[in-house]
This record gives sequence, structure tokens and C-alpha cells, in this order.
Amino acid sequence: MKNDLKIINTISLFMIALLCISCSGDDWRDPMGISFAGDGSELKPDGTPFVPQAGHLDVSLTSLNDIPFKDGGDELKIVTILKNTGTEPLSINGIALTGNIESVEGISSGDEILGSDSIVVWIEFDGENGSSGQVDFNWNSLDNPDSTESFSNTLDIGDKSAWDLVYDDILDKNCSCHLTSSGAGELLLNTQEVAYEQLVDFEAFEVPELLRVNPWYPDVSYLVKKVVGIDIEGDRMPRDGPPFLSNKRIEQIKTWVLIGAPE
Repeated sequence: MKNDLKIINTISLFMIALLCISCSGDDWRDPMGISFAGDGSELKPDGTPFVPQAGHLDVSLTSLNDIPFKDGGDELKIVTILKNTGTEPLSINGIALTGNIESVEGISSGDEILGSDSIVVWIEFDGENGSSGQVDFNWNSLDNPDSTESFSNTLDIGDKSAWDLVYDDILDKNCSCHLTSSGAGELLLNTQEVAYEQLVDFEAFEVPELLRVNPWYPDVSYLVKKVVGIDIEGDRMPRDGPPFLSNKRIEQIKTWVLIGAPE
């Protein structure tokens, strides 16, 4: 028993000695990945020195152009992400709205965005106030005393809404398999009303964890994935392609989803 204790004590002293030797160098990192330099400064997970970066504002969606807008239609709304790409905080000093911009929700003048943090912002605009508009986010941080990032839009005001264009010019002309009474893939598009009900906020038959159209989020809308041909089950749509939908037509679908997939 005493010999066992001596062995344990010897091993413990040896481990402590190793720890002291490693700490006496310039850098030390514990097994959990927390890093410190010998002078107490922080290290990144790869062991290199951590250098704080001044706050910098990035806007995920900076512009959306040629949005079909039916004359006399309802207001439109988009979502964008304001991200601080630096490690130090930044401050929003002011928010300026011009043209057809109605409101901004989710952030206010005087708000602070912490380092590496993000804020979801909703921007509403209306064709009754003009065919274009812009939001300027004025911000500052330690190394950026007076800076601006913006979102702008232009509307194509006429007799068709974005949904009218998507249905009449794309779905009705290219998706014949879904226009019959049965509807291929449990998706029926034989009328504009039925098509909307079976697309927007409707579970995708092939990939149930996704919605066919997830309003404001084209990247996770299965309809967009199907016409682009990425991360899908079955065939890319339209099934009789190639040729498939042109880039212009695909962008028109994405734009409709980006503005919330309004009816």
C-alpha cells in the first residue's frame, strides 16, 4: 500500500514538473483549447496570437433590383442580416430612409452590435412612394469613426406582381407535369390559387424537413433547389430539361421568395 502511494506521489510530482516546464515557455495551451501566451495574452485555437479587430458592419443583402410590383399593391418586406465582422463592438449612430422605404425593424439608432454578433433586420417598402429607395446604416467603431453601409431597391411597377410573373411566365409554361388533376410529386399547380397554397409554407414531399417555399429564405426553399438542381431528391425541374430555366427566370423566383413570397 505504501509503495503504491509512493508511486502515485512520484507520478503526480512528475506531471506537475512537466506542467511547470511547459508554462515557463513563451506559450501555453491547455487540453481544452483555451490559449494563453506566457505574458498572459490570449491565443487563437491554432496557437497563434489573438489580435482584436475593430468592429466592422456587413449587410448580407445590399440591393434588390427590378422587383415586379403591381400598381396599387401592398407593401413589400425583405430581411437582411447586420453582422459585426470584427471582434470589438460597433455602434449604430443613425438610420436614414429615402425614397420608397417605409420602415426598418430590428435595430434602432444608438444600438450596439457586439463583436462577431448578428442582428436580423426587416425593411419595408412601398411602390406608392416611388420606384426606388435606400436605407443607410451609419455606424462607427474604434478604427471606423464615421462609416455607412446601405440597402437599396428598385421596383418594376406595372400590371403584374412578382407572384403573377412567377406563375404565369414560369410555372404555368414550364411545369406541365404538375398541371394535371393528379399533380406529379404530390404538387398541383393547375391554378394560381392552388399553386400558391401548395407551395408557400408547405412541406416538401421529397424532403419533408424543408418547405417548398420558405418566405424570405430562398436558400432553404425546396422549389429554388429543384430549379437550380442542388441538394435535391429526384430530377432537376423542369423534368424535360435541359435546357432548364434560364438564370433570369431562376432569379425571378428567388426575388419573389426574398420579398416574402407575397400572393
